[in-house]
Amino acid sequence: MNRTDRGKVLLLGSGTLGFGFGALLDVVVFHLTLQWHHLLSGRIPTTTLGGLQANVYYDGLFSLAMLGVALVGAGLMWRVLNRSSEPYSAMRTFGSLLVGAGLFNVFDGTVDHYVLGLHDVVHGTQAFNPHWVGASLLLLGVGILISTR
Repeated sequence: MNRTDRGKVLLLGSGTLGFGFGALLDVVVFHLTLQWHHLLSGRIPTTTLGGLQANVYYDGLFSLAMLGVALVGAGLMWRVLNRSSEPYSAMRTFGSLLVGAGLFNVFDGTVDHYVLGLHDVVHGTQAFNPHWVGASLLLLGVGILISTR
């Protein structure tokens, strides 16, 4: 694999790690700590103990899946960085990490909130959904700016 290909794999790995990390951060902050929503709270009400237990269960399964995604990204990065003594741009790699996190949040905000109706940013109101998508696009844009400079 030549240097250009290794650089692309490194950025892909960083973006994949960012996607998984962005999802895990979302679960820890919004699902578990603030309890603003859960993965399926738009479909399974959290007003009963059984509903809350089901939502937390699916949050856990989602977290395991996203941990797998993050580990794939870390593995790709490790493979490139440990098979080459050539320096790589830490800023481009960080920018790619932000792109991955931004992509997850844009996906979450558009597909999960609007298309599938799985949940909203805050239980029972769609008022914050546009702000979530806007902040996600901003994160994506900052990542693109950093990774392309």
